[in-house]
Amino acid sequence: MRSAGRLHRAGPLVRFVAPKVLQCLFVVWATYTVTFLLIHALPGDPVLAALAVRAGDAATTDPAVLDALRAQYGLDGSLVHQYVAHFVALFRGDLGVSMATGYEVSDMVARALPRTAAVAVLALVLGFVGALAFTIAAYLARPRWLRSAVSQIPPLGIAIPAFLTGVVLISVLSFQLGWFPASGADGFASTVMPAVTLSLPTGAIFYQVFSAAVFEAGDAGFVRTAQAKGLSQPVVIGRHILRNAVLPSITIIGLQIGYLAGGTAVVETVFSRDGIGRITVDAVLARDINVVTGVVMVVAAIYAVTTLVVDLLYGVLDPRIRTRVAATRAPRPVVLEGADPA
Repeated sequence: MRSAGRLHRAGPLVRFVAPKVLQCLFVVWATYTVTFLLIHALPGDPVLAALAVRAGDAATTDPAVLDALRAQYGLDGSLVHQYVAHFVALFRGDLGVSMATGYEVSDMVARALPRTAAVAVLALVLGFVGALAFTIAAYLARPRWLRSAVSQIPPLGIAIPAFLTGVVLISVLSFQLGWFPASGADGFASTVMPAVTLSLPTGAIFYQVFSAAVFEAGDAGFVRTAQAKGLSQPVVIGRHILRNAVLPSITIIGLQIGYLAGGTAVVETVFSRDGIGRITVDAVLARDINVVTGVVMVVAAIYAVTTLVVDLLYGVLDPRIRTRVAATRAPRPVVLEGADPA
């Protein structure tokens, strides 16, 4: 009976979590499938193409050598065999071997990922803090034209290309002022300018969602009630408005992770910084399909897991979802009169 009671209480939680876990797994599988089909839809032999890029006219065309290379890189057999074999290998952490360098793709990703993660995390923090500051400034701005003027500043982060922002930062902060290094990935100082470059569009997206939620919460009845009670403006903003407005911003963190994964390719190229984006660009130019597939799958897994965590966290923070989950209890078992409950 105790186990049945625990299952009865866990039923709503399982029904809330299970679909989100399945969605996470589906995203990973769908990304792998689409990536595999797109790569193998390209014309030509990937091994010959990679050898031509790497060796030029000295690339070998001996069929025996090419067959041995296909077996080494996991490109032998039918497409169905390659699809299944590579998909199974992913769950073992085996991303294959790079055709351009000969290194394990998992080792290449493991070396590059921390550098990209440092830039992405700092960009998320700077973007969120900047969006929060501009949102509060726009909410407090009086008169209306001043609020409109403040609200027009953050969208410039999306309108200005990242490579242009990076070049300007290098020219001013590195060459003229000498505050930060212009390239490389050594230390925190080399992370600042790439993170600032990525934080501008990230903060603009945060601001679009965050400001709409703040303005909507600011017009709600509970805010007017708090103001009528004589609470100070900082208390009203911090305790009532921001607490209700922060939830929509949490939901887009997963989308921001996907954007940052693509944005690092441009930023790392501008700042000559080794990372996930840089090795992806090099792999595409070298037709190194194992590296391309491995990087895409790692980014997809990070995106899927982040989205899963955000969805679960949203369910914990939002009282409406908690109430709905608690209300959807499984039906209690019917016990016939005279029957043994056990």
